[in-house]
Amino acid sequence: MNEGWITYSHQVGLSGKTVRPKLYIARGIPGSVRRMAGMSRSEIMVAINKDPTPIFGVADISLVGDIYEIVPVLIKRLKELEEMAG
Repeated sequence: MNEGWITYSHQVGLSGKTVRPKLYIARGIPGSVRRMAGMSRSEIMVAINKDPTPIFGVADISLVGDIYEIVPVLIKRLKELEEMAG
């Protein structure tokens, strides 16, 4: 649901458009049909949630845990990999 936050042109999913990012990281969302419809064409989908949710069924990588613990570690590791790549 939009609930007036953003315009239709910025909405993704059944209520808006479908996008195809190289990497989509779903943080703390259950994976509603609407969300998955808009993001299912992502090249790589990572799902992070405290409990396994429907989005885990379509994600390439699923991490069970607290997003406030996992995301900072993930960011740190990605920065380290970026530095190594030069």
